[in-house]
Amino acid sequence: MDQPVVNKESTDAPFYHHCAHDPDCAYCNGSMEGKDDALDWSFLDGVYCISLQSREDRVESVSAEFHRTGLCRHVLFYRPIKHPKNGLIGSWGSHRAVGQHALSQGQNLTLILEDDVQFSANLRPARIDAIARAIDKLPADWLIFFLGHWPIWSYFVRPDVLRTGSACAHAYIVSPRMLQWLHDHPYGSPCLKKYKIIGKAIDSAYARLPATYAMFPMIAIQSVSESDNLRGKPKKKKRRKSVITRSGVRAHMLRKGKHVINQSGYREFLISKLMRPNQFFIAVLSPLFWMLQRLKQLGG
Repeated sequence: MDQPVVNKESTDAPFYHHCAHDPDCAYCNGSMEGKDDALDWSFLDGVYCISLQSREDRVESVSAEFHRTGLCRHVLFYRPIKHPKNGLIGSWGSHRAVGQHALSQGQNLTLILEDDVQFSANLRPARIDAIARAIDKLPADWLIFFLGHWPIWSYFVRPDVLRTGSACAHAYIVSPRMLQWLHDHPYGSPCLKKYKIIGKAIDSAYARLPATYAMFPMIAIQSVSESDNLRGKPKKKKRRKSVITRSGVRAHMLRKGKHVINQSGYREFLISKLMRPNQFFIAVLSPLFWMLQRLKQLGG
């Protein structure tokens, strides 16, 4: 997976760089070569990890994940600056940028990661081999194969593969058709279907695509690190009136409850800790989701 690195030209320009070499890493120093417990990602043509230039802390933590899992030899970091107005626009643009780069390289299988990805602690070679085999057996029109996700609905197509409509875009493999989709769909593209319950981020559009699949059980979750997409400038506190009516208190509490997850660490904590349990909950309901999807198809 030799890929050219786009050198950094200025602090305002996005750039690419490889994962830093670690002489103590068994994958970097070659001591893992040929061992039975080595994790082999060679079936991939490209691996990208998106991380803002301002988040060196995340680069450091996710690089440790890459050294642990053997992705350090393959991953190419994409380092944009934060969008000045809307992190969701910036995130969409970043996924699109790495997709366009992979498309220009003629890649067939591309793994796209975000810098808050955490892989399973007990990841084994057999699981990586199973991913390659699963992708080999997907229908020709497949677009996305999630390694980690938040399923909204799913049903089994094989014991270890789900057909799914999912949120979260921290770890997914894409086909060339999906790379073209990313190229053709900048943020705000008209008539683009989204899951409104997910929001306006790129995963809300992914969840409505017709051929997305996932590994079961998943091998990657998101960390509890606060999302840059939801970070904004601190708002000035408004001076409260000394007298508040009962209805006013109720309205204030509703507004507070509505935004408490999105504007605090609770969102990341809940997503991180409940991502794996949620996949099993949805899996239990998979016969129902299968029936609902079939009825939807019959209804046109």
